[in-house]
Amino acid sequence: MRGLPRDDPMAALSVVWIGHSTVLIRLGHRFVLTDPNLSGGMLVVPRITPPSVTADQLPPIQLVVLSHLHIDHFDRPTLNKLPRNTEIVFPPGASSYLGLVRQSRKEVVELWKPLQRGGIKVTAVPVRHAGGRFLVDGLWNHGFAGYLIEGAGRRVFFAGDTGYDEKLFKEIGARYPGIDLALLPIAPSHGGNPNHANPAEALRIFLDIGARYMIPIHFEAYPSTAVPLDEPRKQLAEEVAKNHLEGRVFPLYTGERWVEPDGGAPPWVTREKQGDARGPR
Repeated sequence: MRGLPRDDPMAALSVVWIGHSTVLIRLGHRFVLTDPNLSGGMLVVPRITPPSVTADQLPPIQLVVLSHLHIDHFDRPTLNKLPRNTEIVFPPGASSYLGLVRQSRKEVVELWKPLQRGGIKVTAVPVRHAGGRFLVDGLWNHGFAGYLIEGAGRRVFFAGDTGYDEKLFKEIGARYPGIDLALLPIAPSHGGNPNHANPAEALRIFLDIGARYMIPIHFEAYPSTAVPLDEPRKQLAEEVAKNHLEGRVFPLYTGERWVEPDGGAPPWVTREKQGDARGPR
């Protein structure tokens, strides 16, 4: 556990990739946490790269958004460590799972219908994945979504976990122009998996929604029989070069922070804590 890297509080948008699909998003002075998972192994599956923070190192969270209820995205031990007054946003169709969290403030949202809390607006949007939590319940429960997260004049798209669907993502781009940052999964898949995008498909999502920048997620945390642990990062680098997207795609390492300065300056990345003299990577 390294704690939170240094930040530029004057920048409107800043994110820390805590690991897997857990991202701490700062929009102005408010914080949103995605798919919080600060635990170790997943049942019998070990976690190769641990999360970069503990629950007590997190700032006050305005909202937690859950993309779906699979155990690597909806981690009850992590949620139990968050304050009781933390508000949890569940995807459409997930009302039967509300009792699994101790928080009293919890909301099941509807697709395309925004939820406003203070200076933060969250809108669930359709993605291509699978619902359920206990395998068999996935046959009837289809609770999953991505989210548009807006605040401080910035717009972030969090896909959670998804396969590629050109129609869906072009519709999101048309409805929400000017997305500043896309948080997109890149594993585990060689391609053609309806529920999991590979690096090439993630870049197609990035281009379909018209986002300015992309940070890949959902890789390097757990071993997979589908792809070697180091393959998604390598494939992404090749696809970025092939599509001439250098300077727009930022494959962070767990625990790094990405900051988009105001005024048009290029984004920068750091894993160093406040006061460290080495500066951003």
